[in-house]
Amino acid sequence: MDVIRKNYPELPAPGAPHYQSMRVGNMLFLSGATARDTEAEYGDMAAQTDVILKRIKFILEAEGGTLDNIVKITSFVTEISHEAGAATHEVRTKYFGDNLPASTRVQVAGLVEPHLKIEIEATAILPG
Repeated sequence: MDVIRKNYPELPAPGAPHYQSMRVGNMLFLSGATARDTEAEYGDMAAQTDVILKRIKFILEAEGGTLDNIVKITSFVTEISHEAGAATHEVRTKYFGDNLPASTRVQVAGLVEPHLKIEIEATAILPG
């Protein structure tokens, strides 16, 4: 089975040497995405989550899927308080509705830039 590695010129380039997605058959693995190089880069966790989910939605649509195809997301956060979780949950519900994927939230000491508050990676099963 072929592995298709892909970056998307419509999105800001990754900050490190890696691909934004890898596709193996109908499985799509999305690298961790942040709000880097966007209007939300210095915003709060909810604003950063919103722009990240827009990026993830773009990649899925480019690959012939939708957010409903996501089966798992992992969020790496610099703050794990109830308030931060509630803010990101509200944004996630806006994008996923009742079709929330399996999810893991992990607190980390920091991300690639000190002002970034969240990074999200995802796994999807595409149609076909």
